[in-house]
Amino acid sequence: MENSVIENSLEESREKENIIGQYIKLMRPHQYIKNLFVVAALIFSNNIGNLDLIYKTIIAFISFCLISSAVYVLNDIVDIEKDKLHPKKCKRPLASGKIKIKNAIVLLIGLVAVALVLSSKINLKLTAIIFIYLINNLLYSFKIKNVVLLDVFSIAIGFILRVCAGSVAIGVELSSWIILCTFFLSLYLGLGKRKKEIEGLKNQAGEHRKILKEYNPEIINQMMGVVLSSVIVCYALYSTSNPDKPQMIYTTIFVVYGVLRYNYIINTTEEGNPTDVVLKDRTLQINVILWVLSCLLILM
Repeated sequence: MENSVIENSLEESREKENIIGQYIKLMRPHQYIKNLFVVAALIFSNNIGNLDLIYKTIIAFISFCLISSAVYVLNDIVDIEKDKLHPKKCKRPLASGKIKIKNAIVLLIGLVAVALVLSSKINLKLTAIIFIYLINNLLYSFKIKNVVLLDVFSIAIGFILRVCAGSVAIGVELSSWIILCTFFLSLYLGLGKRKKEIEGLKNQAGEHRKILKEYNPEIINQMMGVVLSSVIVCYALYSTSNPDKPQMIYTTIFVVYGVLRYNYIINTTEEGNPTDVVLKDRTLQINVILWVLSCLLILM
């Protein structure tokens, strides 16, 4: 009798852990790496040693993590039927039926509310950017994701808003070249992801995501070539824009290597999701770390 009670208790504990795990999975914390763009303003404004500004940047980062999780929940709710047909996405919490839609909606509302309240503790400009990011993704989920080119432009705008969030949180202005570099880089990543989706799903690509019918790998390769060149040019121009820090030009080496390494990976492997590429490729990780360290050493 006593053993039975213990076993039941353990089973209930495992079920609770599993449910919590599914909610965490639904929020996709591994995607928070994208929100590190928020930190750009702190680094490039040479304020990395200012504790007050570090605190504000952390709050901005957390706010964006919460709102981006809300967006992922929203996307999974909207795409639940399509995800059920996808070979990998069918295992997601909503598509697999492990979390009910009504519970996901409650989580979505809670994440949005906390993100807006938390960001308001810094300033209303940050809250406005968080809200604009939400609106951009609402438009994406219900309309723009089915409009050729505007779908990846919407994704790129999301990254620009991350950089702007870090900027308004600490009250500094970023170089226009950094904004443009962020835009072209995120556009490049978005196009690369579309390419891999088409190659991975093949004839079923259009059934899973309607917009994929409008793209083909050859056209995407041409676009990626143009955008990749723009990333390098914009960063090179940024690195030479500050006469007081001429050594920044040397950091261009890491940027060029990084984008070319990413281009190599998505064209020679099955990986296409930018987050997965960064989290799995050790060489790319080392390159990013060296780039950040070199920027900090030069700017400090």
